[in-house]
Amino acid sequence: MPQENPPLVHTLDNGFRVVLDSVDHTRVASAALYLDTGSRHELAGQVGMTHFCEHLLFKGTQRAGWQQLGREMNSLGGHTNAWTSTDHVKLYCAVIDKDLPQAIRLLSEMFLQSTFPEKEVDRERDVILEEIAASEDNPEDLCYDRFTQALWLPHPAGRPILGDEDDIASYTRKQLLDFWQARLAPSRLLLSVAGKFDRDEVIRLAEEIFGGLTIEAPDLPGTGPIPGKHERSYINRDLEQINFCLGMTGPHRHHPQRSAWIVYDTILGGGMGSRLFDEVRERRGLAYSIGSSISAVAGGGFLIISGATRPEHASTALSVCREQLELMASDGPTEEELVTAKAQLERSHLLGIDSLGLRCSINADITLYGVDFQTTEEVLQRLYKVSPDDVRHLARQVVEYGPPAMCLVGPLAEAGNMLE
Repeated sequence: MPQENPPLVHTLDNGFRVVLDSVDHTRVASAALYLDTGSRHELAGQVGMTHFCEHLLFKGTQRAGWQQLGREMNSLGGHTNAWTSTDHVKLYCAVIDKDLPQAIRLLSEMFLQSTFPEKEVDRERDVILEEIAASEDNPEDLCYDRFTQALWLPHPAGRPILGDEDDIASYTRKQLLDFWQARLAPSRLLLSVAGKFDRDEVIRLAEEIFGGLTIEAPDLPGTGPIPGKHERSYINRDLEQINFCLGMTGPHRHHPQRSAWIVYDTILGGGMGSRLFDEVRERRGLAYSIGSSISAVAGGGFLIISGATRPEHASTALSVCREQLELMASDGPTEEELVTAKAQLERSHLLGIDSLGLRCSINADITLYGVDFQTTEEVLQRLYKVSPDDVRHLARQVVEYGPPAMCLVGPLAEAGNMLE
């Protein structure tokens, strides 16, 4: 495997960073602007503001209204979107190489010069209220969100990224614009680029666009470690199935045992052939969809098992999931499971590194959270060093956590004594 060169990180005098990952065998470039604050950094009276502001980035700037911005995005022929997470806001696009400078200018204009027009604030407020309603109507989304709250609240990371209806209905244009502009400190902003581009040109653009920013970085709440709890949330809904999520604290974003955690999760519930899939679906027919995953942020994370089953099977399905956690600690992994999981993860990694968007995200993540860059060879070496004892050690930690946090959504009255 050829040795990779780490991306170049160029830091302007004011602290703004540019991450440059050149890939010559393509005509495509991906660019992403990051604001290193997310929903966890909101105060009690600001819940949902970060996500609200992210929506408003598309609604008009000092130069152009939302329709013109849309036409300019479409003329680039690529894909432009944004998201808000617990840790950050990301505005990103993918374009052909010759259009990258124009795309960077457009993303930067939306980030720095959005005006949040009054009519658009009101219109987008309705859109977000519909988004919240859609999440409430989707039992999988609702179960996941309420599980996160059961595990993490009162830490701000446990709050819903979208906010709630009362919060969103109350925010004024001035509150939102002041909130957003106060966060645009250059030391909290980052531009990540991957693909075909001229490095000198991108650096020059960054200097031109961001070099004059002088906003001081504010102190942010919600930056400490995220402790886990054992609470449960029960939501009675008239559905055909009971959706369930159960889990406990897991690795934070750059945990030293992250490779072992990923192997553990893959064996436990990472798709077909995993222990949960084999036992819950294939052997017992208790669920159509069942699996586990890891969610990691700065200072915290969790392991979650999620699935859905008919009410009469819910108690058994949950018991089998807990049993598999215990068996992983006492009877796992086998050599065959370890070999299979590592092969699966190796191929998944190799398939993913050709995605320029993924490279942008990984490089930004590494830069924002102060972790050393790893070549593909180094990533795979860490993966293949994971031993059966490493996995069993984590499995024992999971069991020793105690009763998992849990959320159930569905016709709970039909499930008998499941809640006891």
